[in-house]
Amino acid sequence: MRRFLAAVLIAGMTNSFPAWAADLYQVSILDALMQGVYDGQVTLGQLAREGDLGLGTTNGLDGELVVIDGSFYRVSVDGSVIPLPPETRTPFAMVTRFVPTVTATVPPGLDLAGLDAWLAQQLPPANHIQAVRIDGRFARLKLRSVPRQTPPYPPLTTALTQQALFEAQDLDGTLVGFRFPAYAQGLNASGTHFHFLNTDRTQGGHVLALVTGAPAQAGLTPINRVVVDLPDDAAFAAAPLGTERKGGANAVEGQ
Repeated sequence: MRRFLAAVLIAGMTNSFPAWAADLYQVSILDALMQGVYDGQVTLGQLAREGDLGLGTTNGLDGELVVIDGSFYRVSVDGSVIPLPPETRTPFAMVTRFVPTVTATVPPGLDLAGLDAWLAQQLPPANHIQAVRIDGRFARLKLRSVPRQTPPYPPLTTALTQQALFEAQDLDGTLVGFRFPAYAQGLNASGTHFHFLNTDRTQGGHVLALVTGAPAQAGLTPINRVVVDLPDDAAFAAAPLGTERKGGANAVEGQ
């Protein structure tokens, strides 16, 4: 009887949401990462049960995590792309089970701000978080990765002074991203956050700048429910969350 009642309650809650929207599963919050909480308990094997498209980092802030079609990759500070085993742990990541509700051909020649404005026309942001995937050619990409940090961990703004930058032209691959509204600041960075991986899975990173090429196809879906898995360790408990200056999170995203 207990299982039956739980099933009825879950079904009732689910039916109150639009059928077209997806769920987002997020490990920790960006405010904690900003404060140097770089070790987590959640494994990529656990993350894989929650979604097949996403991004983040791995323990120690070791590189840029890219999740495409259920496979997990780390773009290391030397530019290499490494498939990751399921026992790898993450202090901050987000995934969704991606099924696009809107698809469209991306115009060539858009920079990052232009791409964001174009995406807003395809699926107006309103107050929903949105998941984005773009497959195709990119005329220009400026990417970054970050080296693994060692305890005592510095704040993220300090760690990013060691970032490595990569530039590429006429590269085919997949752009993975999420667009967060302003009210989500602290949970994540408001605006759009993209990671990239090329088709051969040999180049990638956090996107700092781009110019779209042709052909390229975009898929978008809104998120109607967010599950945040908060760390239960001493570092998270002691972190001075909410003390970052306004705009700090966007600064580390390169915006």
